Amino acid sequence: MSTPITDPAQLPPAFEKAMNSGNVDEVMSLLAPGAVMRTVTGETVTGQVLRDYTAGTIADNGRLSNGPSRVLAGADIALISEEWTLEVTTPDGNRKKATGTTANVARRGQDGTWRMAILNPLGIA
Repeated sequence: MSTPITDPAQLPPAFEKAMNSGNVDEVMSLLAPGAVMRTVTGETVTGQVLRDYTAGTIADNGRLSNGPSRVLAGADIALISEEWTLEVTTPDGNRKKATGTTANVARRGQDGTWRMAILNPLGIA
């Protein structure tokens, strides 16, 4: 993480920027230890599988666009929701677009830095 995230509202734009830069290490630095993600296909991934999934999205020329974020924070936890669009290149060379509304959970670490702990791009669906 190039700049520590001191406000959970900073996470969505930082995540978008890291994904679109193609830097998997930067994306992973925004995640809390043990972070978990439910993929758009409904699979739950964590650890190395989450890293590989992220690297695959980047390799598919993924382009993420986030809409305005809504953040509800209390103590050391925050609920973050925003509309998103992700375009990737399919194996046949075509661009495919997916959209949704997230229901993500961020956690503030002992160092005061906020990181994503639960990524749920499908929101409540």
